[in-house]
Amino acid sequence: MRRELILSNLRIELRRKQASYLSEKRALSFVNDFLNKMSIVHSSQIRTWQKEFFLSELERNIDCSKEDLLQAKSALTFLYNIVLKKGRGIDFTGSDDESNADPGILKITG
Repeated sequence: MRRELILSNLRIELRRKQASYLSEKRALSFVNDFLNKMSIVHSSQIRTWQKEFFLSELERNIDCSKEDLLQAKSALTFLYNIVLKKGRGIDFTGSDDESNADPGILKITG
């Protein structure tokens, strides 16, 4: 899913959860910053480590408060779990049994 569709789906899911306007605006801002910093243009480029890296960069930022950090973490968790349904994507585990793979996951074995 392209970047514009990621942001659009995030907006739709936030409205479905009845988030306030300010919460929606803030979450979209954090996710947009995340996509910009990680140079992500498609959802297939998103990896789990990128979320931790982005949050650690925010934590090091002097201008970022604890509240901002918690809001960014919530926004990214919502993005990964609800919008992207992170069960899909590429799993780099060395699982030998390909028949156990969940549908939608590409297994890369060594």
